[in-house]
Amino acid sequence: MRKKTNAETIEIDGLELPINTHKGKYYCFVEPLLGIKRELDAMLSHHRKVFVFRIDMRIESYTGDNEVMTKFLRSFIPWLKRRYGLKRVGYVWCREVETSKKQHYHLVFMIDGTAVKTMKTIIDKVTDLASIQDLSPWIPKSPSYLIQRKHLEQGNYTKYKQAFFRASYIAKERGKKIKGESVNSFQTSRIKPRLNEHGTIFKAGDDYQKRLKKKEI
Repeated sequence: MRKKTNAETIEIDGLELPINTHKGKYYCFVEPLLGIKRELDAMLSHHRKVFVFRIDMRIESYTGDNEVMTKFLRSFIPWLKRRYGLKRVGYVWCREVETSKKQHYHLVFMIDGTAVKTMKTIIDKVTDLASIQDLSPWIPKSPSYLIQRKHLEQGNYTKYKQAFFRASYIAKERGKKIKGESVNSFQTSRIKPRLNEHGTIFKAGDDYQKRLKKKEI
């Protein structure tokens, strides 16, 4: 059985993080929460700034697989890399099917924050791709966050926690599966993290510059 929680926070890697359970009204699966933090930290190990943004996507009719999402990502991620000169794109997404048998998707992307700081061009591209692929995008209010590694190293986790809280919506239990479905309801990128100053996997708040200095000695 998949572990879940309706607490308002969760401790991961010794860090207490807020999660969106609507003050205990809903449950979140723990595995996706771990995946969200893993990808955030992996991106921060490579980039001193990480731009995090969320989009939602609806489809016109129910499908028993996630091919529509696979197709969208195959178009969108290469475009992001070309447009902003990115080496990597982190992401997490979930599939939800609630009362009506028509799934929708919530997506969170993580990219180099030195390359992009605003959503306008991204929103335009999402809208364009969606019209071609017969999807209906929705951009929530205030969908982006800029996390800076220097702030984490100083102990300031405000933006990190805000981004994590927003992304935690993806982990909510409600709507994840309908009877008879065997399709995946959650997926992440698998960004390979750099090592921290101790030579172990980078975690939010680690000082990667110390690692570089040690290598130079």
